[in-house]
Amino acid sequence: MSAVNENNPVPPPTAPTTLSELVAAADFNLRWFDVGRRVQPISRKAAEAFEQGTSPWPHPYLRQAWCGLLLWPAGEPGSASLPVVWFLRFPLDEQGKLLLPIRDRFLKQLQQGLYAGEGQGANGHRDPGKHLQRTLEQSELIFNPPADKRAVFHAKAGQILRRPYSDHYPAAKAYAKDPACFPWEQLAVQGLADLAVRWEEEKESLCHSLPRFATPALIALCQCLESETIDHQLVQPLISRGEQSLASGEPDTALLTALVRGISHSPASGMRQQFLLTLLQSLAGTNGEVLAAIGSRCTDDLFVPEIAQLWLEKLSESQPQETFNLLLTDLLFLPQLRNVLLAVLRNPERTEGLALAFGAFLNPAGK
Repeated sequence: MSAVNENNPVPPPTAPTTLSELVAAADFNLRWFDVGRRVQPISRKAAEAFEQGTSPWPHPYLRQAWCGLLLWPAGEPGSASLPVVWFLRFPLDEQGKLLLPIRDRFLKQLQQGLYAGEGQGANGHRDPGKHLQRTLEQSELIFNPPADKRAVFHAKAGQILRRPYSDHYPAAKAYAKDPACFPWEQLAVQGLADLAVRWEEEKESLCHSLPRFATPALIALCQCLESETIDHQLVQPLISRGEQSLASGEPDTALLTALVRGISHSPASGMRQQFLLTLLQSLAGTNGEVLAAIGSRCTDDLFVPEIAQLWLEKLSESQPQETFNLLLTDLLFLPQLRNVLLAVLRNPERTEGLALAFGAFLNPAGK
């Protein structure tokens, strides 16, 4: 048997069949996140079932799985080694499952990079993380999340790895304590993301200061809070800001959109649903960004027929057919919600505008 070149190892006899196995073979730990509608962890069991093609992605968005992968060298979190972050977007089949040919092609690319034998360090050892990163950057599956989602991801990753908060957090914390004593223009998205993931620690300050947040700062904070299960005590001042805007002569739709996102993941569903009904019954409820925020973030609330009906009616009456088709297609891809929406869409008492929009959705060539 010929000797093995230690600087140019060959793949193991049994090649990894999933990304998780490949990462483990490179001596890295792996944590999966969904970063589509919001940033939320995915259990190892769910991720492995998805990779094996036996279960759908838990949170599909626009018929894709938007994945954030946190990798760090094997060992305990908090080590000095820097973590690696990958953002990958996998197309899904009709059942929301991974398209296996795409998985296999991607794995082959990564395996070739991992075992290429290039990029040895100064001590003669290979750097598998460097190989994987180089190969990844050439993949069509990579994507760049919006700044707020990236910031939230890094804030959550920092907690998992037991790393200090970012240098921007003290400024955000000072602003949350007293908005009048710190210029909101100097706040960074990363600092607000750090504040959002630590909302329980800072809840007392936030509850008292949110009514005095500058609108741009509040919008940015809400975009980060959409990934948090904030309680009713924090939801209340956010809803109050929304009600104040609705009561004004010119509601701020950018603020209302952000507020919808900020409270969308809260368990205080009754408070949120009442606010959504009020919002949908107002003139601001015809705004495209507001409707998109409800449709993409408040999917659980659309199980309430009254909210689903109002949302679909406003969408059909105020938005282009292309927007109606895009949002409806995305939601009909969610098996549990599909029947609720179809019941509203097929109701004989639906509005004429909704009937026409649904007809055009079913028969696009007939327009």
